[in-house]
Amino acid sequence: MIRHAGVIYSCVERDEAPIVDGWLRADGRQIVGVGAEPCPEPGADRVIDARGKVVIPGLVNIHHHFWQSLTRAVPLGLCQQSLGWLRAMYPLWQELDPEAMHAGAQLAATELLLTGATTSVDFAYLYPGARGDLFDVEIEAVRALGLRLHAVRGCTPVLEGEILRQLRDVPGTDRIPLTETLPEIRAECERVIGKFHDPGAFAMCRVGVGPTAIPYEDPSLLQTLARLSAESGCGRHAHLQPRPEEVQRCQAAHGVRPTEFLRRVGWLGPGALLAHCARHTVEDIRVLAETRTGVAHCPSQNMRLGHPAGPIPAMWAAGVPLGVGVDGASSNDGGSMLGELRLALLLHRLDALHPDHPPERWMRPRDVLWLATREGAAILGRDDIGRLAPGSAADLVLVDLRQIGYAGGLHDPLATLLTAGDATVVDTTIVNGEVVVRDGQLVRGSQRRIVDEANRVSAAMVARATRRTGLDFGSLAVRLYPLVASGRPDGAADRGA
Repeated sequence: MIRHAGVIYSCVERDEAPIVDGWLRADGRQIVGVGAEPCPEPGADRVIDARGKVVIPGLVNIHHHFWQSLTRAVPLGLCQQSLGWLRAMYPLWQELDPEAMHAGAQLAATELLLTGATTSVDFAYLYPGARGDLFDVEIEAVRALGLRLHAVRGCTPVLEGEILRQLRDVPGTDRIPLTETLPEIRAECERVIGKFHDPGAFAMCRVGVGPTAIPYEDPSLLQTLARLSAESGCGRHAHLQPRPEEVQRCQAAHGVRPTEFLRRVGWLGPGALLAHCARHTVEDIRVLAETRTGVAHCPSQNMRLGHPAGPIPAMWAAGVPLGVGVDGASSNDGGSMLGELRLALLLHRLDALHPDHPPERWMRPRDVLWLATREGAAILGRDDIGRLAPGSAADLVLVDLRQIGYAGGLHDPLATLLTAGDATVVDTTIVNGEVVVRDGQLVRGSQRRIVDEANRVSAAMVARATRRTGLDFGSLAVRLYPLVASGRPDGAADRGA
C-alpha cells in the first residue's frame, strides 16, 4: 500500500486532474486500486507512508547505449560533432569486453532506476571482434538490479560516413573488427530472440533488432531484420538523423529521402522506433505519422553533439508517436531520466528555434510526462506499463517534495518536479511490485561497488586502447582511479562493498 501520497499523477487519461492525498494498492506485480484517501481497504503486508511525495508511473526510457556509460566526457571527443566524436570513440570502444559490458550495464541501469526510469530500451549495437556473448552479459547484469529491459540486439553492418576509411590511418584499429556480416547478424538475432524475448504481460525482458547506421546501398539487411521482427513479434530500432550526406546517398541510390526509403523496404510501422530524427522535413514527418512509427527524442544528445533540436513540436502536432530517450552516456554525458524530461520540456521554448511555435503551443509538464510514460509504452507495444491503474504493472516512482530545491513549488508539483530542484535522484522506485530503490539508494546492489567497477574498467579500457593505437584520449582515468576508489586514502578499492 502507498498511503497519503501528496499527489498522484496516474496518466490514465490525458489532462486528468491529479489525485491529492492519494493511495495506491498493489498485489504482487500488478496494481489493484488507486484513489483518494480515505482508503477503503487499508490493510497490507507492507505500507509505505508517502506524505509529502509525488507519485508518478515508472518512466519509460526508449533509447540508450548502456556500455557508453564507461566513456563519459572523454576529452578527445568532447568538442566534436557526431562523426568526429565517433572517430574518437570507436578505437576506445574496441576494448569493450564482457567485464566492460557488465560494468557499463549495471552503471546505466542504476542511474536510470535512481532517476525514475523503470523500463529502458538499450540499443546494444557494437560487438567488437564478434563477441556475441556481450548481449547475454548485459541482460544478466541488468536483471540482477531489477530494471525492466527492452534489449535491442543491434548490429553494425557498416560504420557511419567515412569513419571506416579514416580509422585505417590509426594504428591497431584493424586488429579488432567493428562490423558484422549479414549471416552473423541474423544468426545472433535469432539466437537471442529465442533465448530472451518474452512477449507476455509484465515481461521483464523483451528483445528487438536493428542496425546502428542505415545501409542504403544494400537494403537486404533491413528486409531480413524486418521479417524477423514480424515473425517473432519483437521490435526494431535504428538511428536516423539523417545527415546531409546520408540524404544524398539515399537519393542517389533510390531517388527518395531516407524516411521514405525505410517505408519502401518495410522497416517503418508499429513496432519500429527511430532515434533522433533531428533533421526531418514536413514530408518525413508525414511518413512517420502515416506509418505510426515511433521517434525517440534525446535532447541532451542533440545539444551535446551539435545537432539541430529536431522538429519535435511539428511531430507532436502531426501525431507522430514520441517518446523520450536518455541516449548513451558518452553522447549525453549524463544518464538521468528525470533530467532528460526537463530538457525535453524546456529546449523547444528557445526563442527563434521554432518560429511558428508560440507559448500557447508549448508542451506542458503533463505532456512531457505523457511522452515518457504512455507514449513510450505504446511505442514499445506495451499496454501493461506507463500508467497507474488497476491491471497495470506495479511500476511507480516516489519523489519527495520536501527538498530545498522544490520548496515554494507546491502550486504545481509536476511542473516543480520537471523545472526545479538541484538533483534528479528519486526517493523510491518500484518495478513489478518490488522496491528496487529505497530512500534514494539502490536495494539490490552496492552503489559503491558499481561506481568502483565502472571507474576501474573504464581506466583499463583507456590504457589498453592507448597502448594499441598510440592515441592520446586526454584521459586522467588511469591516474585518478587509484585515488578515488571507494574514497579510501590508500586508493584501494573495497571489493567487498
